[in-house]
Amino acid sequence: IGLVGLAHMLSHFYQIALGPLFPLLRDDFSVSYTALGLIISVFYGVSGACQAFVGILVDRYGGDRLMLFGITTMATSVLLMGLAPSYWVLLPLAVTAALGNCVFHPADLAILSAKVSPARIGRAFGIHGFGGTCGYFLSPIVIYYGVASFAGWRAGLIVAGSLGLIAAAVVFRLRAALR
Repeated sequence: IGLVGLAHMLSHFYQIALGPLFPLLRDDFSVSYTALGLIISVFYGVSGACQAFVGILVDRYGGDRLMLFGITTMATSVLLMGLAPSYWVLLPLAVTAALGNCVFHPADLAILSAKVSPARIGRAFGIHGFGGTCGYFLSPIVIYYGVASFAGWRAGLIVAGSLGLIAAAVVFRLRAALR
């Protein structure tokens, strides 16, 4: 339950990673807020469109593998966003991040349904939801206030991506609990 809650927290953490940085990105890339909003729209559009297909992959290959793929893909995409030389590089990275994000609900819920006893399934889904909410809460605190406010938006995204890769290593190490 804890590993799935952590993964779901990371999903939501990365979903809003760019939002608090919009004023900084706008100034650096000389783009409008509308252009920056397009990145978020592309992310959510691709993520939503791919979830049903990923549900089929989860049934075929297992939620544990796809959950690790999702964490690693999102973390790497966010880290690379911190290295983006131009606005236009952020768009394909948003697509890549979305491909990582679309796995979480199908994978997480399949793992919890298969691994958690019926007597604890409500608690498991509650912790899953709480993890996502914590991700929304922690993202601006860590990325903007914790790093970007003193080291710049690039450092904020690189640190955020690095934290996700560390979390992916922890999940990988403990992945036997997810099978």
